[in-house]
Amino acid sequence: MTSKPRSSLLVFITFLFWGAMYTYMPTMTPYLGSLGISYVMIGIIGGAYGFGQMVLRIPLGIVSAKIGKRKIFIILGTAAGAISSIGMFFTQNAFLFVFFRLVAGASASAWVIFTVLFSSYFSKAKIASGISFLMIANYSGTMVAKLFGSYLAEQFGHQYSFLLGGALGTAALILSLFVTENVPPVTESPSVKSLLSVMKDKNLLSMSLLAVFTQTVFFATTNTFTPDAAARLGASSIQLGWLSTIATIPSIVCALICGKLFAKKINLRNFIAFSFVLEVVGTLMLPFSTNLPMIYAAVIIAGLGFGFSMVTMLSFCTTTVDESLRSVAMGVYQAVYGIGMFVGPVLIGMFVTMLGLDAGFYISAAIAGIGLLLSFVLIKK
Repeated sequence: MTSKPRSSLLVFITFLFWGAMYTYMPTMTPYLGSLGISYVMIGIIGGAYGFGQMVLRIPLGIVSAKIGKRKIFIILGTAAGAISSIGMFFTQNAFLFVFFRLVAGASASAWVIFTVLFSSYFSKAKIASGISFLMIANYSGTMVAKLFGSYLAEQFGHQYSFLLGGALGTAALILSLFVTENVPPVTESPSVKSLLSVMKDKNLLSMSLLAVFTQTVFFATTNTFTPDAAARLGASSIQLGWLSTIATIPSIVCALICGKLFAKKINLRNFIAFSFVLEVVGTLMLPFSTNLPMIYAAVIIAGLGFGFSMVTMLSFCTTTVDESLRSVAMGVYQAVYGIGMFVGPVLIGMFVTMLGLDAGFYISAAIAGIGLLLSFVLIKK
């Protein structure tokens, strides 16, 4: 099988894989609130997804590098995604929601292997531009899934958006059985010294730390409390779906733009700093939004920031790491930014409970501002 069919199959599986975990995201926070679940608990449910990734991604990358296998982890990841969505279809218990979101986080941990396997289909010079295609599938899958999931929620009830996620996850699982393994020959398992050297890579650590700030803001706002702000303005399930769609489109555009930019030379520091500026501006607009069009405008601006920063950091985080240890490096990168996915909803959920929804957005904007300052400190010109 040539490189193009192999990569095309993985792109389509990626589309289904991420769709399975985002069919219910546009309406989940208002739905949980309708069940009488507190903001703190909603934050914990949202953060459980990031916690699962934070804990599992480094071990997953290490085990993959040691045994020289990638396909099996993609199969397990797609299976976990299907199980988490189907499990939430059958429950209204807050603690079970935490559990199944942890399972979803375990599923998303397989993204380490997706990105590493996909990168292996390209020469080193083309990885940064090639990875943008995988990100387009990622963002497109979440966008389409959110739109159809919100439609089902509007027509039949929120639970059916979980059922759609289960169907997409099952389809991804079936297709993952046909993925082509592509691991460089391993003469010996990675030593502890080589694994530690990966974790000391300055480029990797810089990208990982900056990604924490982006993910903290993204998961606290777009994925958790921005839909609640829209619901308070009277947004229906369909309108919440359009909100999530509008928030995702900028990321697809960013992936397309970055694919062309990364084939040339860019000023990496200024590019990432600019993405944080967009995050700050978009997030600060949310407390001042008095109607849905204003919220839509805010998420578009913030979405451009999230898209540019995450595509850039993912594309360049492993460029200074040996190919045989790339799964470990990607595990480190994604585990570290998983901190933001966990801390963001939990931390902002606490502030929203104590100080109100607007305060949560102000604090999120401040966190993005810290990321902006750090981008000048951590990245060489």
